[in-house]
Amino acid sequence: MPTSPAVVEMNASGTGAAAAREGADAPPRLVAVPGAGVDERPGRQPARLVVFLGVEDDARSRVAAALLAHRSKGRVRAVSASPATVDLDPAVAAALAELGVDLASFPSQPTSGRLLDLADRVVVMGYDQDNLTQGRRAEDWCIDDPRGKDPDAVRHIRDAIDRRVQRLLVRMGVARPTRPR
Repeated sequence: MPTSPAVVEMNASGTGAAAAREGADAPPRLVAVPGAGVDERPGRQPARLVVFLGVEDDARSRVAAALLAHRSKGRVRAVSASPATVDLDPAVAAALAELGVDLASFPSQPTSGRLLDLADRVVVMGYDQDNLTQGRRAEDWCIDDPRGKDPDAVRHIRDAIDRRVQRLLVRMGVARPTRPR
């Protein structure tokens, strides 16, 4: 009989400047909702799947998948899917490393109807021009491509994606904010 999961803190610090403003002893902005999407048996995959669908390539979708996996602490499975894979941009990888995320450990998969059918949510990173998400629970996140940008611009894009990831976790019932809005 599985035990009920403990409350898991999901720290969502953002940029170093934001963390400094909040103070070193500030509580995390997300707390895991007990029992939401967790199967504590060893070797089990989380029950919930979010597919981040890169429309042109996988630059943004990989960042979003990596951040969701990091923020959810394994409670939600995140997959990046795209028709094209691009080389990792060093500035993007470095911006995620600042948050303790290794972007290289989040490869993309080819887009397939089966993968999209398995998803609890599909998040399109751009506009769904091919109507791949028709009839599926989906949303569009129109966010600038971080590739080729200077480090400060990359951090702003990373933080914009991170905020959306955190709100998605709250909407999915996997986390709740620690502070009232």
